[in-house]
Amino acid sequence: MKRQLTYLGLLGYLLIGTSAVLVPSVMPFITSEFSAAGLTLAAIGLIFPAQAVGGILGNLLSGIGSDLMGRQRLVWFAALLLSISLALAAVAAPWLLFLASFLFISATQGALSTGINAMIADANRDGRARALNLLHGVYGVGAAISPLIFGYLFQRGLQWRFALSGTGLLWLIYAATVYLLHRAKAEREPKRSMQKLDWGMFRQANFLALFVVAFVYNGIAWSLLGWIALFMQRSAGFSAFLSLSMISVFYVALTTGRFLCAAFAERIGYITILLLLTAGIALTYPLVLISSNSLLITVGVFLTGLSLSGLFPTALAIGARFYPQQTGAVTGTLNIAMTIGSMFPPLWTGLIADRWSFQIALGVNYLMVLLLIGAVLYLRGVEQHRVLTLQAE
Repeated sequence: MKRQLTYLGLLGYLLIGTSAVLVPSVMPFITSEFSAAGLTLAAIGLIFPAQAVGGILGNLLSGIGSDLMGRQRLVWFAALLLSISLALAAVAAPWLLFLASFLFISATQGALSTGINAMIADANRDGRARALNLLHGVYGVGAAISPLIFGYLFQRGLQWRFALSGTGLLWLIYAATVYLLHRAKAEREPKRSMQKLDWGMFRQANFLALFVVAFVYNGIAWSLLGWIALFMQRSAGFSAFLSLSMISVFYVALTTGRFLCAAFAERIGYITILLLLTAGIALTYPLVLISSNSLLITVGVFLTGLSLSGLFPTALAIGARFYPQQTGAVTGTLNIAMTIGSMFPPLWTGLIADRWSFQIALGVNYLMVLLLIGAVLYLRGVEQHRVLTLQAE
């Protein structure tokens, strides 16, 4: 059963990687269709805050829900709702209905992400960091390959609404598979009692440190991803194609790093992984913000992606170790931290760059690295105290 759940989780996260790049892939078609209907770009841009709000709601409710109703039940139910939401978006002609469907897509996708992470953490209690880093590495594979597949299919004449409905069909099949496995498991095992939530977890310094790690990880990542193309064009004179290729460089590094963390996390320890990654980001991020040489910037982007790679999956693994009965709530809340990180740091990066320069904006973002260092050093102290306590017993 452990192996089946792990394989299902990996398959689900591969599809989540696909779904994550679905909106950017179809955005030109959405813009074209609704602009022709009289909508402005500002109105069409409401898709992005709708997705953010949906993601926060989905992660929050599903984190608590998975602790109460069980991981697999949440996963198949969220996958079913995601397939319905994608089908709704595929047929929605009125703009407000289409916008609402994207809020539901983001909410159910966030619920799925939380449920799958918690399911994998529970199924691999003896190797959580390895399993979670592998899981997020698979996500990177899906996110890297899917735009190429979508681009090929669109070039061959596939309508963008069919892409939405086709992705929804894949999630429907996935939901049915998880449901059948869940029903078979329920027939063999006694009924699972509902867990009681401990709200005090959210006030503990351990959890707040993990929240900081998740926020900083996505804050640095999305500040860089959101503006790197324009930054490269302005500072290094890159062409549009070469500047966009920096996004691929970042994702290749991110995926490679996660597979490396999966290979070594259980051998050298979770905190050691966090310390190495934090040292890496502290040393390599300046290559991006102080360099004017295109080669050094490219190397900096790659090494930054490599250093960021295992921060979030390893933080999830530590959170599951700290709070084994509330893995869903931990996962959901840390996903919210990531969502906040993808919203505000890119915003202030743009504002600062517009007022002064991208170098200054990225330099200000180095303060997040210092915040990360403090959080990881605190977690190291907690881990050392835990080891000493176990030795004393």
